[in-house]
Amino acid sequence: MVGRWQRSVVCVATAVLVAACGPSDTTVEQSPSDDAADTVTTSADGQITLTDETNELYADFIDCEPLPDPVPGELPAEMVVPDGFVLLELSEVGPLVSARGLLDATPVDVRDAFIEREDVSVVYLEDEGFEAEVLVDSGDWRTYIKASVRCRTGSVVQMILGPDDEAATLPVPGQAQAPPE
Repeated sequence: MVGRWQRSVVCVATAVLVAACGPSDTTVEQSPSDDAADTVTTSADGQITLTDETNELYADFIDCEPLPDPVPGELPAEMVVPDGFVLLELSEVGPLVSARGLLDATPVDVRDAFIEREDVSVVYLEDEGFEAEVLVDSGDWRTYIKASVRCRTGSVVQMILGPDDEAATLPVPGQAQAPPE
């Protein structure tokens, strides 16, 4: 009974998340929002890094507890997954697959890892210091990744995988929700 309720909550949350984000196929790399501008620096080659001020802000977070064991389930081979990801929830809604888990890495570490990967291209990027969103394309598939700080050196990570022909149904980092018509 509880399992069915939890799956329903995940499905509804995923549907709301998908509906709230607008589609786009334009390749854009966004810099941090104005709110985060004083906590990051951007080098001449476009690399965004934390300043000492942000590192001090991370110091105020609690220590991370050890990661739990992953739940049973196998992520699709097409999903671009950060190294060390511990799966907590996995669901499928239509052509989309949603995964939620934990990672021993900050949101900025997650962002940097995807920027440095050579097997994917970054379609969109938004970084606010304590939350990073990345949309990557791996050929025929796109993966949306949202990492939010959970402790000093760890993140909660939400990922949604969809085929390129369903790209319009994936969230777009930094895009505001369109008003209902």
